[in-house]
Amino acid sequence: MSIGAIPSSNLLSPLKFAQSTLLLNLATPGDTMKNMSDINSNPEFAKLICDNNFSYKWDAIFMSGGGNDLIDSIMQIICPPSTGAGQNFLDYIDRIELANFRKGLHNNFKTVSQLRDQSSKNKNTPLIVHVYDYPTPRNAKAKFLGAKFAGPWLLPALKTHDVPENFWISITDYIFEELGKALVDLESILPNFHVISATRGILTRARLGTTEADGDWLNEIHPTATGYSKLGVVISHEIQSILNQS
Repeated sequence: MSIGAIPSSNLLSPLKFAQSTLLLNLATPGDTMKNMSDINSNPEFAKLICDNNFSYKWDAIFMSGGGNDLIDSIMQIICPPSTGAGQNFLDYIDRIELANFRKGLHNNFKTVSQLRDQSSKNKNTPLIVHVYDYPTPRNAKAKFLGAKFAGPWLLPALKTHDVPENFWISITDYIFEELGKALVDLESILPNFHVISATRGILTRARLGTTEADGDWLNEIHPTATGYSKLGVVISHEIQSILNQS
């Protein structure tokens, strides 16, 4: 739940619940599930979840996970087509790399789930994640007080592998849908694991070729404050519903 630019917002800021609620944010910019599941690199998370001396009983563990892992793997997932291919957007997607990404993501979430389950206080605490809305590959960087400092994240892979522009949206949507499916599948694999799927199709999409804030997107992969507010309405309702059932 980190901030994608300054000034900006994040996914936690607009959340509203029926009762007074404390939100403790442990996010860092660009963090991945691979890193979050590594206890050695994320000791604070482990301490607050399962350490007998420091942990608390939490009502929920809400993670925005998988997006940065996908960004880290995007250069391998998007690929040049084999000889004679290239007429279909699927020709530019390496299915083996996509499967490897999915397997790694599942393993990392399993590690986080196991960490939770070894805790006497939080074994039955809901672990909640969300699917991502559709970004548009474009040369729109994150900014810090007006200066560009990070990104773009998707566009370089498409350009490096000479993907025709008319395939950019189809490829991006397909890959993010596969990420969503990988998350949803975990509901039947991990105990008390919940996926908020209603967060897809909420944001007004940015247009190809734009380089500044456009639609509900501040940059290539982060929403504007208005975009986060739209997502916040959906997420607040879904989390409240999960907690009411717990």
